[in-house]
Amino acid sequence: MRVSVRGVSAVGLTALLVGCGGAFEATSLLDQAKGTSPGGDAFTQALHGEYMALGQSEYDQYDFKDSMFYLNRVVQTSGGTAPAPTQISERNLPADYVGELTAARERLEAAFAAGAKTTMPAEAARAQSQFDCWMEQQEENFQPRDIAACKERFEAAMAALAPKASAETIVLSSDVLFDFDKAVIKPEFMADLDAIAAELVADTNKNVLVWGHTDSIGTEAYNQGLSERRANAVAAYFEGKGVTRDRMTIQGFGETQPVASNATREGRAKNRRVEIRQR
Repeated sequence: MRVSVRGVSAVGLTALLVGCGGAFEATSLLDQAKGTSPGGDAFTQALHGEYMALGQSEYDQYDFKDSMFYLNRVVQTSGGTAPAPTQISERNLPADYVGELTAARERLEAAFAAGAKTTMPAEAARAQSQFDCWMEQQEENFQPRDIAACKERFEAAMAALAPKASAETIVLSSDVLFDFDKAVIKPEFMADLDAIAAELVADTNKNVLVWGHTDSIGTEAYNQGLSERRANAVAAYFEGKGVTRDRMTIQGFGETQPVASNATREGRAKNRRVEIRQR
């Protein structure tokens, strides 16, 4: 949040500072945060720096409420505990953006489940902090440039995480492909799914990622839902073979992660898929 104080009188400025989200409390918390050191694993240490930067920035813009939100996270990470990404319910978001931010948070959690916190801790911390930034700015919803900046930094961090997160997982089968606009498993893929299910039943220490995808035909919102239905179809198949759902991380990515060009029929067919990987 940016507050202009140009032309404000000394009395008016004092009133602004006192009334704008708790200036004295924010100043005290800022001093406390500055006196801490990063703690915990590499991811938590990276979060410490990310949240410190956000807390200082919001303080400098006289947004003391959000400054304290980030600075409290600095203090938490200094104790070695990494906070979770902001829950959707923690912000009073415009209704039009709830779906987009919910999907973004789920993508972030899927990257974490795939090992991104360990394999790329700095990038994972950057993705989380910028998701929180995006949530904050979208709640305020009056500074398009700031909203776009947080979102762009989040997407850049997620793009950096995607190849590494994929490389660190074990692909258990070739992709399960789906017909256009369908979430029904085709018979030719059932033998592979049966083999994976049998492996998972035999070794209960193994857990899996079940990631659904679509081609680019249709709206983003529709494709997000379709990708989730495809992932859940495979998860339900595994459940029917004795694999409990708590051993599966089920995620839909919509049209955001194509493996082939959507400009051709062949490419779109490859993108209508579910990936199954060990986590």
